Amino acid sequence: MAIKVIDKGKVIYATSSGLITQKEKKKADKLYLELKISLKKLEESLIERGLITPGGVKKDALRVWFEVGRLLNRIGKRYKILGSSEEKYYWRSIYNHVSNLLQKEHFPKRSEDWKVNHFRLCGIMAKRSWNEVKKVGPWSIWRDIFDNKKILEDSRVFDWTVNRISRLRNKGWSHKKIRVFLYAISGRIKDLETSILTNKELYKKLEEIEF
Repeated sequence: MAIKVIDKGKVIYATSSGLITQKEKKKADKLYLELKISLKKLEESLIERGLITPGGVKKDALRVWFEVGRLLNRIGKRYKILGSSEEKYYWRSIYNHVSNLLQKEHFPKRSEDWKVNHFRLCGIMAKRSWNEVKKVGPWSIWRDIFDNKKILEDSRVFDWTVNRISRLRNKGWSHKKIRVFLYAISGRIKDLETSILTNKELYKKLEEIEF
């Protein structure tokens, strides 16, 4: 399907196929309106619950971004966008709907690469339960994980990293020690093409990490 995006005041119906029917435009308009209304309601709810101030100060950034990701996953799944060739346009379009309350910068340069688009990363995090997310630690730790593109390249590495950090945090590891651990993971796999490794081969290499 097409995704409606507003760029510098110009309406664009983005699609990988390049062919857009009136039916697809209507569906894109419906999605656009749903995102607009749903994100507005979520922002209002976050303020009411004290998770964010009317000035945009996040009192619990982890919960804020988890709820944003969960909402976007739910909508993206219902419209069958996630995993499709149009997904990259979906995450780009979110910047048309969030206010300065959530996102100060209109469209950060980093998010030009849709795979590390901030809202997509929130969605990846929100695939886990809230209890699982909390065990990893505050948003600052999740942000450090997401800042490591090598870890993000392979979902198996990402899952292994998140699960291992959850256990280390349970043992009392500080954010500082977790950061060293992330550097060690990055160093271990920086020259590896992990996609050609079997699960057994990959996990063996990860278990060999010294830090």
